[in-house]
Amino acid sequence: MSQTFHSLGLLPGLIRCLDEARLTEPSPVQRLCIHAILGGASCLCLAPTGSGKTLAYGLPVLQRLRAIEDAEGMVTVSARPRAIVLTATRELVVQTEKVLKGVAHGVKLRVRSVSGGQTPSDTRKQLQTPCEVLIANPQRLRALVEADTIDLSDVRVVVVDEADTLLDFGQRADTVACIDGCSAVTRLGGSAATIAGESGGRAQLVLVSATLPEPIRAWANSRPEKPTMLEAKDSHKAPASIVIKNVRLRWTEKPDVASDILVALKDGARGIGFTNRRETADEVAAALTERGHSVIVVHGGWLPRERQAALKRFRAGEGRILLTTELGGRGLQIPDLAFVLNYDLPERPSEYLHRIGRIGRLGPDGTTGGTVYNFITPNDEAKLKEIERMARGGRLDTGESLHSERDRGAQREARARTREVKGGDGERRTDRRVKGR
Repeated sequence: MSQTFHSLGLLPGLIRCLDEARLTEPSPVQRLCIHAILGGASCLCLAPTGSGKTLAYGLPVLQRLRAIEDAEGMVTVSARPRAIVLTATRELVVQTEKVLKGVAHGVKLRVRSVSGGQTPSDTRKQLQTPCEVLIANPQRLRALVEADTIDLSDVRVVVVDEADTLLDFGQRADTVACIDGCSAVTRLGGSAATIAGESGGRAQLVLVSATLPEPIRAWANSRPEKPTMLEAKDSHKAPASIVIKNVRLRWTEKPDVASDILVALKDGARGIGFTNRRETADEVAAALTERGHSVIVVHGGWLPRERQAALKRFRAGEGRILLTTELGGRGLQIPDLAFVLNYDLPERPSEYLHRIGRIGRLGPDGTTGGTVYNFITPNDEAKLKEIERMARGGRLDTGESLHSERDRGAQREARARTREVKGGDGERRTDRRVKGR
């Protein structure tokens, strides 16, 4: 008999919200984490991107906060939350806030957010009324705490989402400062009191990630909270519902082959493409637009409001492909994406799982599928081996290119004739076969 959310002991108000979202059966990571977090344990949850990690920690954290509020009364002081969720990007803050608000109203709790790129007036608006849960980027939260704008002294639970990124050396100092700034003064209830005693009065610490590099594992093991490792069965694996195609080609062929993929896909199929540099994303967008494709670009060189406007357009159905950098590898939950195109393989193998997690995500009726296209140049072979060792699993198609060598040769000859007709090698190449489609 399959397990349900109700069998996990969740409150009726949370169950109602899940029913409204047509979510009835918990995912493996949700079954694994909900009971442990409800019991007050500090833990490290490791599970694939798109497997439902936000609700895996969000549901039990909200239920714990509801119990605290029933015992101690509601939060009445502004900017003094009882739980914080730290996450990597502004876009992920927005997405996490949306998910948690979707269930928090079922237990009458309030969720707010602060993030990088937010205007001072927007920050004041978010913090002017009390809330139980605050979602934030670590750097932004640390600055607000040091300015005495936010008080973390009553925080009972700290969640570090995307822990592999936030505890990497670039962001670790800000993240740890936020964690160590939280001290739960009062703990009620048997299990919570026990945990508090074992961790020296510290808040419950929940680390969540799709990948776990060894330095992050070592850091977690050194913490006084002593988080328990909870690893879902399919962690560090490509989702089994997606097909992975490795397309071997030369660097100069990438724009044409990317265009061929868009032409070959069925009408309306939309996806996301990744490059390693902002400049490359802009160049690819220009090349695909010239070939007749509708493209939207989002990367860190844009202002936050510009990124949000572009993402809003893509979510509304504009554009066949969203081109982005590592910025889009985390936090972008866009429904009905059919493919991921790795125009460049990621510099860090761990980022690969985050990228391909944009498809194969958990949906109300089960996990959705899709296709991943990896562009592999001769210089990428060693990097591909590292990625394959990390992303074990999935249906990996390593032996077949998108086109046969004969077809690829014919395509190159056709493109050469196109250049001759245009007259001169100085002009940008245009594949006439797909122009205007």
